[in-house]
Parts: sequence; C-alpha cells; structure tokens
Amino acid sequence: MRPAGGTTESSPVARRRSTRQAAGARGHRTRPSEPEAHGFVGSIAAVAAALAYLAWAYAPEPWLHYIGVTYYPNKRWAVAVPAFVLVAVAQVMILYVASNFLLAPPPASFDTISDEHARDPAASSPGTGADRPVEPISDVGIDRMNHLMFGDQGSRFIQFQEDGLN
Repeated sequence: MRPAGGTTESSPVARRRSTRQAAGARGHRTRPSEPEAHGFVGSIAAVAAALAYLAWAYAPEPWLHYIGVTYYPNKRWAVAVPAFVLVAVAQVMILYVASNFLLAPPPASFDTISDEHARDPAASSPGTGADRPVEPISDVGIDRMNHLMFGDQGSRFIQFQEDGLN
C-alpha cells in the first residue's frame, strides 16, 4: 500500500510531480512552465492571425468599413501571397535537388568508383559453405554492382572479370 499523500518514488522528477499533484489537490494553482506558456500564446496568435486574414480576404469592403477597418492591403494580395509562398517553396525544393546534382561528381569520374576512403573487399575468406564467416565491411565495386543489378545484360558493352562472378 502507498502512504497517504505521498509517493514511493524518490527521484527529483517524482518529487516535483508529487508536489504539483499535492498543490492541485489542495486547491492551489500551479504556474505553467515557460514553454507551455509560449506554446499557448503562439497558438492563440496563429488562430487570431488566420481569422484576421480570412476576414480581410472574404469580407466585403462595406463590412470592413462598418467595423472601422479602413486601411488594409488590396484584396489581390489575398491570392498573390499564398501563391508566391507555394511557388517559392517549389523553387527551393527544385534548387536543392539541382545543387546536389551540381555538387556530385560526373558519372565518368574516378571519384564515383573509388576514393582514398574506400575499403577493398577481402581477397580470400577462410572456410567454405556454412563455416564461412561474415565478410568485413567494404565498398562494392561498380562492376560487381552492375553485375548484381543487371546480370549479363551489359556484358556486350563492358567486358569485366571478377573472382566469383564469372
């Protein structure tokens, strides 16, 4: 059985939680943490901004004048700004992909085949069949990868020889 009004946990988090629970049970109000308050204010501000935008975009001008709003942007910006944002996001995505293509070495470059950090596969591995150990991590050569992916389709264009792939 648990003692009345307490917890069996002794961690600082449990003590803080039990202090808050005890304060709530006694009728005392606990103060929200700073991130909770910022999140609440941010969500209220976002809803208020969305409602103001929708009122400006869809309410007729006489209604806006009636409630005292006389200085506001032209209604065409209600369509232009979201369209601009969508096009800008699409362009950023396209430019990101294009910059990756530009920064990658060309397919004929030797950097795509091997570099100074490449690990050659082990030349011989001891054991046969089920007794064969797991090979260490190494890079797979482009010729072996092509053979594994495409089989003998490309053999009439590129002649290659590698142990075990004949």
